[in-house]
Amino acid sequence: MRDTKAGDRAAFFLLGAAISAAAALLMAPASGARTRRRLVRQGEEAADYLIDAGKELMEKCEDLYERSGELVEGATHELSGKYRALHEHCKQLLDEAETILRRAQKATTGR
Repeated sequence: MRDTKAGDRAAFFLLGAAISAAAALLMAPASGARTRRRLVRQGEEAADYLIDAGKELMEKCEDLYERSGELVEGATHELSGKYRALHEHCKQLLDEAETILRRAQKATTGR
């Protein structure tokens, strides 16, 4: 959810930068060269912001990927252990049931 907020902030920043650039062109008391330099600087600042936001997003994604891998690995290990224990318990119950059935069979046949 935070990643979408970062994307929203970037979009609003770009929208604000575009509106500011248009307003600066329309109301600029400065010369054309000065206005162009200011627009270039604002464009560079916007690009730097987007690059930094992209790097931050990539770091968060990498961190999330690593943590999810660790969680999956841990859950797999835990479930595997529980499955083995359940399997052994089922084997024991089956052995006990077979023993009971053999005894019952012997009792009914008189052996």
